[in-house]
Amino acid sequence: MAKIARLTGASLIRPVRLGIAFKPTLENVALAASWATKSWGGLYFPLLDSSQNTRSLSIAEGLDLDAIWPLDDHPDSKALARSTGFFWRSFGDSGPFDVPEDALPSSLLSPDWALSEDGSGPFIYPQWTDGDPLRDLFGVWFGTYENSSPLKSHFQRKGTSHRLELNERIPSGVVNFRTPVAATKLGVSYSGTDIRTGLVNIDVEDPQSLMLYWNLRATGANVFPWVSSRVHRLFHLFCDWFASNLASAPVRVSQGVQRSYMSLWGMAELPEIINRHTDGRCDWRVEDSFLRGGWNGPSPLSTPFNRTFSVQFDASDAKAAIPLPPGPPIRYASSNNVGIVAAHVSIYTESHFRPGVVATAPNLRAYSRLLDTMANYPGSFERVVHEGRAVSVAADAHEVEIGFTTSIRLLEKLFEASSWKVKHTEGGRLASRVIEMLGGVEQYSGNQPAIRRVLDDAAKSVAGRKIPALIQAANNHKGEWPGRVNRDPQNYAKNVVYGLLYRKLLQPFLEIKCPHCATRSTVRPEGLVSEMECEICSDRFPLGLALGIAPGGKNEWIYRLTGNLSADRIAEIMPVAATTSVLADLLSRGKGSLPHAYGIVLEEKGWKCEVDVAVLADGEERPFVILGEVKSYRDSIDENDLNNLIKVQDFLNSKGVGCFVLAATLREEFSEEEVADLRHACEVLDSSGGSLPIVLTGKQLSVPRLHPEYPASWDSRFSIPNFARESCERNLGLSDVRQAGHISWDATWDQVR
Repeated sequence: MAKIARLTGASLIRPVRLGIAFKPTLENVALAASWATKSWGGLYFPLLDSSQNTRSLSIAEGLDLDAIWPLDDHPDSKALARSTGFFWRSFGDSGPFDVPEDALPSSLLSPDWALSEDGSGPFIYPQWTDGDPLRDLFGVWFGTYENSSPLKSHFQRKGTSHRLELNERIPSGVVNFRTPVAATKLGVSYSGTDIRTGLVNIDVEDPQSLMLYWNLRATGANVFPWVSSRVHRLFHLFCDWFASNLASAPVRVSQGVQRSYMSLWGMAELPEIINRHTDGRCDWRVEDSFLRGGWNGPSPLSTPFNRTFSVQFDASDAKAAIPLPPGPPIRYASSNNVGIVAAHVSIYTESHFRPGVVATAPNLRAYSRLLDTMANYPGSFERVVHEGRAVSVAADAHEVEIGFTTSIRLLEKLFEASSWKVKHTEGGRLASRVIEMLGGVEQYSGNQPAIRRVLDDAAKSVAGRKIPALIQAANNHKGEWPGRVNRDPQNYAKNVVYGLLYRKLLQPFLEIKCPHCATRSTVRPEGLVSEMECEICSDRFPLGLALGIAPGGKNEWIYRLTGNLSADRIAEIMPVAATTSVLADLLSRGKGSLPHAYGIVLEEKGWKCEVDVAVLADGEERPFVILGEVKSYRDSIDENDLNNLIKVQDFLNSKGVGCFVLAATLREEFSEEEVADLRHACEVLDSSGGSLPIVLTGKQLSVPRLHPEYPASWDSRFSIPNFARESCERNLGLSDVRQAGHISWDATWDQVR
């Protein structure tokens, strides 16, 4: 019977978020604004300066773009659009803004449907002369259509045209009503990178200035364009804008007083005419960038087209079909082309996958190709996003396919195109299988001393152990378990043993004595037949006779570990299971899975080391890896173990991937030698710009989830750096960290608690 896997989550139809790359000229800015105006969600398309590749890629990452498209034919623009994870695969010769020649979806969905569905208004179409000095500003402020565009005709039927006369004041209604560029956000709720309201200085002859204004708006900022040479045309509009937005402006507290504040971009001080008008009603702050931080977490674009899902499929499959909600009503499309949208799939849980297989991956662009099924039409892009996938689909699509990969392939990708090699050991693969048999990391089997003791006793016993003895061992070594949430604490020890029997970690054997030569042998249930054959004398005898001559007529089953797992193997597997369960609980927070692998050998130019556990996750700013050295009760962590991990960390940090070193033991505390080595490792990590290590002992790894020592109970404002620091405080005696220079710090160590 095939094993059934399951995915649960949510799917959303939203606009594609596309970056437009070009060499900054006034003509290119105008064309980019026109392209964006005829696309659903176009207001949120940032304009990227292709002459600044590094900065533009940083913007693209920070705004979590789906793809980049080159507006011009400049090599820099094309190179930027080919960046890893941002490439738009065109269908035929058509790009995302071209008018398709047939019914095949090749261009982005237009806002036509929203104009027809939207019951609000009014809509207004501003028009101006080519000789107006503000024409280029008007193009990015209000949006433009091509003269022959069906969308222009539709918009004009929906609203009214308004002529902006040369050198005359601009009527207030032009900015208060819905303009063509504002219509691109119909049906979209946008939560920007932060809440900002303010004034941007515009030089109408500088394309960079116009791009700054557009990009501020694309990040969710509420901005008013100020042209100092055209005060007579704009001041009354600013007054209306200021009055409308003062109440909703962000606030800050200074010396116990709460004040609203607005921002200034492209200017060092507030224009005097505005200063007189605002009369101290808010504070003003000069900003030096349109992008204060970056976007992390769920997509900032939300729509009403969403649904939840729970799908089942064969666990051996390499992909799954995810149902989509009904999208925008395409009956209003101005052509037969339904248009391209983004299917945004968020995965909540992954169940019963094969060991090592994952459906989610850290939000690293390089991972997108590993998960691309190449089966989604029209296939313009597919990329990894926070907790899932974003895929281009036709607006009338009913489902989308998402592909799976393995944790080891995700890890290998981090070392791709380098001199490093990654190998998965046999012991690591075995650990994955055994932990899967134990129910996976979410069952906390490695964290329960009773389970560890039962497996250890069964592994050490040559003859096997009887059930009462195993239950007694579980009862004597249960530690703080089962905790406060267990419904049947009195039978916890029994349930531990029964659970291992259910998962087939403990296998039954029956001892049979040959009536002829008295040889004793243990036989699995499937080996019992009515007539047995002795392994030594080869004589055959009835099974009933062998059972009947047992002393006292008793025939008791004994139990051993499946697969003849040794005590040494169990001692290697259970600590990594315990450590991974804690990390999965902290990092995945019940969402999706946590890609991880055991027993990884890393080699680089003759040097090599083995990492007991490697975990990959999304961080607040970038994906990161945790590399762990994990020991049981018998072995110790030494300086060489730590130096090996630090060497790998240095390489990953140099590649822009965050990395944390982890050291863990099942013993209640580290030995004096281990503490000394770990404290020295902290100093080494600091001198190289690394983060404090994560250090865990049995005090944290062997307690239930609600126990005060369990790491999830430490800090409600969880972050990996805070977690690492508190682990050093608890287990290494770190008491204080003082800044001692540009990079290094001076740590104070107390006696370990």
